[in-house]
Order: sequence, then structure tokens, then C-alpha cells
Amino acid sequence: MKPTAPAGWTNKLSAPKEEQQQQSKERKHLLGLEAVAVEKHREAPSAAVLVEKRKVLIAHVKEIAASGNAEAIIKMEKDFIQNDLDRYAKADDKEVTGSLNAALLGVAAIKQQLDIVDDPQKYQAIDRGYALPKNRKQGLPLDEARQSFTSHRARLGNYVKYRLEENEKQLVRERRKALGIAEKDYIRRQAKTLGVELAQSAKPAQAEKPQAASQSQKDLHPER
Repeated sequence: MKPTAPAGWTNKLSAPKEEQQQQSKERKHLLGLEAVAVEKHREAPSAAVLVEKRKVLIAHVKEIAASGNAEAIIKMEKDFIQNDLDRYAKADDKEVTGSLNAALLGVAAIKQQLDIVDDPQKYQAIDRGYALPKNRKQGLPLDEARQSFTSHRARLGNYVKYRLEENEKQLVRERRKALGIAEKDYIRRQAKTLGVELAQSAKPAQAEKPQAASQSQKDLHPER
């Protein structure tokens, strides 16, 4: 028996060409109204303040990244994720809250491994759990920390594909760069603990020191 559509249901794909053209015209009009509203928001005084505050945050991220300290970078990233979860994620938006909670679990896994990676006795036990070739790279285990670095950097990479303001994208890019620095520091420590000689390309690079670091500290910690 041939299935029938529910009563009152209309197949928009088979709508007359004239109707589709009218729908397209209305859609373009709505998108135009949205664009005007966005421009008005960008021109508002509050938008300028927001841009300046984000510049301070970007300088702060660069400052922490320049330290090259994986623990400090991971603590910073945890604070960003928790802030998004507490301030912006709606409780009924399971997709967003699920992604942010997964990100928190990822940084927690990294922190747990950072606590033991410098201890040969403890970390060699982790190393033995990743014996298969598919779980290793350059002689080092692709442990939970390495996996979490990869997945969270990919998550941040996806963020910049959204319709964000340019300074929002820049902030996310700097967080992603900082994670890369933390990951290289972690890999260096893995290699040192396990006695593995790293190839030159795998050794950590120094982060560029931000020119506005001191101003960042003033703005983040104003005198009271």
C-alpha cells in the first residue's frame, strides 16, 4: 500500500516554482533585516566595550601560552569551558551542555596525566597500557591526555567555523594555539620520563611573548 501524507501536510520541495521564488524573496529579506541588526549592534557603545574586553582576554591567553607551562594552560582552558557552561549554555540545550561537559572531562584527563607524567614509576605503568603500535607515535603512548588534546583542539577548530565575531574567533584561535604549546610540553615530558629521543620537529617551540602582557595584567586585576 502506497504511504499517504498526513492531512494538511504540504511538500515544500514540490511547491510551484513561483511559490519557491516568493519564499526565497522573503528569506533574503529576513536575512537582510538580521544583517542590519548585527551592524547596529556592532556600532553600539556596548559592542565597542565588548571588543576591548576581548582584546584583554586575548592578551591574557597569549601571556599564559608564552609561559610554556602545560598546567597553567590547562587550568586556563578549564576556566574558559566552565565559564561557557555556567554563563551561556542553556540547561535544556543538551547538545551544547553535552559538548562542554565532554570538554571538561577531557581537560580533567589531561590534568590527571600531568600529575604523573614526570614520575617514571607511575608513568611507566601508563606506558605499558598503550603497547600496540596503533596506540603509539614516535615511541610514545597516545594516552588519554594525548587523545584529549587532539579532540579538544578539533572542537575549538570547529568553533571558528561558526558565525562568530572576528575577535571571538581570534580568542578561540589563541586558546587553540595555547593548547598546542601545552601538548608539546606534555610530549617533551613523556619523552624525558620514558627515555625517548624526540625528532626535532616534535620538540616544543617557544610561544611568542605578547607585547601587551603587562597591560593585560592591569586590566584583569585592576587596583581596588
